[in-house]
Amino acid sequence: MEPRKVELVSLPSNTFDLFQNISQFYFREVSFDFHNDFNCEQVIFENNRLCLVFTHTENKSTVSLCFQDTTITYCQFDFTAQIESLTIDNLYRGRFEIDGSLIEFDNDRSYFYLEFCEGPKMEFWCASIRVETQADRMKDYKGASYE
Repeated sequence: MEPRKVELVSLPSNTFDLFQNISQFYFREVSFDFHNDFNCEQVIFENNRLCLVFTHTENKSTVSLCFQDTTITYCQFDFTAQIESLTIDNLYRGRFEIDGSLIEFDNDRSYFYLEFCEGPKMEFWCASIRVETQADRMKDYKGASYE
């Protein structure tokens, strides 16, 4: 039986300041440092949901950073490189150019830039961001709430 998913954080995408690097943030007594403390093991896009699945470098717990109602506009991955895991370099809400104008929001969605230290990059629109973990690893995260 698969462990039940637990939502730790769910925030509208416009919660984050423009150009704020959100690879490291603190919310409800839970600190997330996806740059230093986690390795990205999987990138999954399914049903307009983009999930980055991370493993903690020390306690090996699994955490997913999921972007809801996502439209990917740019994706660059180098499949010639032998990469076991990825490290987020930058993840921030930015602007997008449409017809010569820079816009921040489109139908309650924000535009995000994601860059990994190893080279892969993505750009996408999303409505909200969720951080999830498995219920069997909850002892590793204080302040979490069940869905």
